[in-house]
Amino acid sequence: MDRNSAEGHSNNQIVIRDASAEDALAIMQIWNANISSTLNTFNSRIKTEAEIKDIILETNKKNFGFFVSERAGIIIGFARYFQFRNGVGYAKTLEHTIVISDHMHRYGVGKALMGRLLEDAKRKNFQSIFAGVSGSNERAVNFHASLGFQVVAELPQVGYKFDKWLDLILMQKFLQTDQRNNS
Repeated sequence: MDRNSAEGHSNNQIVIRDASAEDALAIMQIWNANISSTLNTFNSRIKTEAEIKDIILETNKKNFGFFVSERAGIIIGFARYFQFRNGVGYAKTLEHTIVISDHMHRYGVGKALMGRLLEDAKRKNFQSIFAGVSGSNERAVNFHASLGFQVVAELPQVGYKFDKWLDLILMQKFLQTDQRNNS
């Protein structure tokens, strides 16, 4: 099996590949649908195609990862990782974003994207990666837990969207070790 594919050898094959600036419009449509209609993200500001192109180029420049999933040539999701916080002391710690088209949930798209993202980050010797998950998104909490992420903090009422206060659940996965390394 091709290492960029999630499953099978049919026309419905899910392919995971590096994102390019040409993918910005499709990414924008998926991202903005998530922003405008869910509590999965606390952000309520719609992304522009130019902004997403800049994010892709900046991600590549900094040697982070930005991947898209496609089926039959149509982009159906994306995932990216970036430095957790600014500052040189956080250089080996990551955070990620993953968004799948609404109609593609439960088909293995998220798992395939995260597999590629985690493999890439581990290969580049990053130490750990965080997921900042909305407390209202139980499916995302369960998804990350199934991939080995552990809840490390619950921050009550730190987000506000659609006239509602939202909790943030921070989940962490170590990439280079299975446990904390104090060295």
